[in-house]
Amino acid sequence: MTTKHHLFIWPAAALLLPMAAHAQPADPAEEPAGTEPPPAEDTDGPSVEERLEQLQREQQELRRRFQELDERNQDVELDMIRMQAEAEAASGGDVVSQADEETNLEAKTFRGGQRALQALNPEISVVGDSFAKIIVNEKGYRTETDRTGFVYRMIGLHFQSDLDPFAFTKVTAGLTPSGIGLGEAYITWTSVLPNLSLTAGKFRQEFGVVNRWHLPGLDQYDFPVALRETFGPAGLNQTGVSLEWLMPSLWAHANHLVVQITNGENGQLFAGKYYSIPSALVRLKSYYDLDESTYFELGLTGLLGWNNARGKPNEDSGLLEDEDWRTSLVGGADWTLTWEPVRAAKYRNVVARGELYAARKATAEDPQTSIGLYQSIETKVSRRWVIGTRFDWATPLHTNAEDRQHILGVLPYVTWWQSPWVRLRMHYGLYDNDRLPEADHRIIFQVTAAAGPHKHERY
Repeated sequence: MTTKHHLFIWPAAALLLPMAAHAQPADPAEEPAGTEPPPAEDTDGPSVEERLEQLQREQQELRRRFQELDERNQDVELDMIRMQAEAEAASGGDVVSQADEETNLEAKTFRGGQRALQALNPEISVVGDSFAKIIVNEKGYRTETDRTGFVYRMIGLHFQSDLDPFAFTKVTAGLTPSGIGLGEAYITWTSVLPNLSLTAGKFRQEFGVVNRWHLPGLDQYDFPVALRETFGPAGLNQTGVSLEWLMPSLWAHANHLVVQITNGENGQLFAGKYYSIPSALVRLKSYYDLDESTYFELGLTGLLGWNNARGKPNEDSGLLEDEDWRTSLVGGADWTLTWEPVRAAKYRNVVARGELYAARKATAEDPQTSIGLYQSIETKVSRRWVIGTRFDWATPLHTNAEDRQHILGVLPYVTWWQSPWVRLRMHYGLYDNDRLPEADHRIIFQVTAAAGPHKHERY
């Protein structure tokens, strides 16, 4: 009988011993010799023989119950052995005892499947940007291809991947009716030093706020006029390195310093493909918390480069020549005031943003200068509806200040977010341009659709 069986027998034996001791007759050696036991008294209770018979019956009943319990315990043990055998057969014999599991607990190794082959593929997003354009006045054409009709502006392909715990990469390409172009392709090391990151490759530069954004991610359907007149229709997008430092909170709640050294590939300000000396950009941005729902950002940017062609073929001789050194200098300021209630940020906000650009480009004769700014304000009236307007004013790069042309624009718009993947927008544009015979009036219905994890990303 196992130890478990004795656990049931000992309590019963403890009950029987006092009864047996009470019923045991006296030892004959203790009685005096020659004496006879006194006659049994006639009482109403059971006799000794009847008590012994009752105890025997109770003992038999206890034995019967012990046997039943023993049989039940044997059945339970058989079931446990059977279950353990089935588990061992199902696992191929790799079953260990609880003691072995506790002994080997520290030696266990847990592995995840996050770095499986499918997880190594980059995240891919596709963004489509198209609009219908209605030019109200017949003489308000900006270029030969500027016509009333439907325009599929671009399909943006975005690739992003975490290379390892220290770096990630992003690549963007645009498919337009005129061909395929590389937008950005760079790698960023996030922790070169504490609060210091390094980016290398081709990227949109940190001049102001909106130059960093892609066309489908703009608040309006196009870049501000001041930016386009300073850097060209595509903005400032060059190849080089960028160093970003999150500075200590010295004079603001947060300070951010960016230093970028890039090729002078911009044909509007620099030497284009004939660059030789890189350009340098420095941007300082400060962030202020005004209250729990309002914050203010102020940025100052300076850009220095050279526009003299290096190794340019001579039209007459065909030999490669270097032009004299000529500098290009651009200064800018940007500001953003945002009110966004903490408990209703999805349904209400107001964003006022503006930028100022001032450029000076030295030429073989007199220098060319330009100045421009814009101011936009928009408000979210519900979770899906946004209304706003933008005011543009700029003067193109020009030599003679007396003949300087002015461009003035007003662009009200209404945006409806059907979902985070689909955005519809209607613009009305009024531009008064000295280069056009009359003011330019146009209506634009824009549709932007995104598929993938990075929807309408501004980068």
